[in-house]
Amino acid sequence: MRKLLFLLIISFIFSPKIQANSSIITQNVDFDSPEGWGMAYMTAASLNLADSFPKELSFGELEISAEINSIPKLNSEQQKIGFGGLKYEDLNKSPVFGKGKIKMGFYYDSILEFSYTPSLEIKGAKPKDLYGFSLSKELISDENLNLGLRIFNLSGHAVADVTCSEQVVSQPLYTPGNPSGCISTSKDKIDLGHKGLEMIIMPNYNNPKIKPWVSLAYSKIDPSVRIDAQLELTREFALVKTNGSISTLNLGLNYALSDKWVLFLGTSYTPLDVVRPGPAGGDDNFWNFRIGLSLKGI
Repeated sequence: MRKLLFLLIISFIFSPKIQANSSIITQNVDFDSPEGWGMAYMTAASLNLADSFPKELSFGELEISAEINSIPKLNSEQQKIGFGGLKYEDLNKSPVFGKGKIKMGFYYDSILEFSYTPSLEIKGAKPKDLYGFSLSKELISDENLNLGLRIFNLSGHAVADVTCSEQVVSQPLYTPGNPSGCISTSKDKIDLGHKGLEMIIMPNYNNPKIKPWVSLAYSKIDPSVRIDAQLELTREFALVKTNGSISTLNLGLNYALSDKWVLFLGTSYTPLDVVRPGPAGGDDNFWNFRIGLSLKGI
């Protein structure tokens, strides 16, 4: 029975996503195209990464936490991702991405984790049904270092006025500020779903309050954007999608404030390639900072 439940959890974490409505006109773009890069960048901002090394929890023991990640601001040239890198799209929405987590001690000394991002609207962007799951376990522990493995999944999307933002709509029709003729803010939906593996290493540090660790995550992503924009002459309604894989270096440090409260500080770096019509300046790779607080032993 335990083995069956264990296999069901893994199959759920790695379950395929439901395909988009076939009646929508679909455009497939290269992963390193400006459109593909934009979708990968937004997905990298929402990655379901570890916030600690998976030390064993007793079966049924709970740990709750909250985490906030920064989202770097892009310059105007980097935001030209429409029409192969010629049209400006408003990608600078929320400067942060947050989530709450519940961890539970599970079978075979593993840790089951559930995360949720609240549907709070910031600058025209709002997460919707954004849930994450993971299963992690310590594999090796000796005098020098500890090695853990984590499998993770995230499903859900965000709705934002990317194609026709408030700033674009406020500009005169068919001017450089509103070249498509937007007459109202769009309701674009980006699918942020992904799944992956994360290998975590933690050295045996002498100070019991400080636990530094490093991980390398490999994520399979197939993001898509469903465009819903009302223009003066027509309503633009299309689906743009891509697929590929990304690797992320994740660095973290956990500091015990007390027997139950733990502070988390970290940063993650995801290299991203993009082929643009011209130079854009700025950093096209995704690099953020993370901070969190957890209460353990519940």
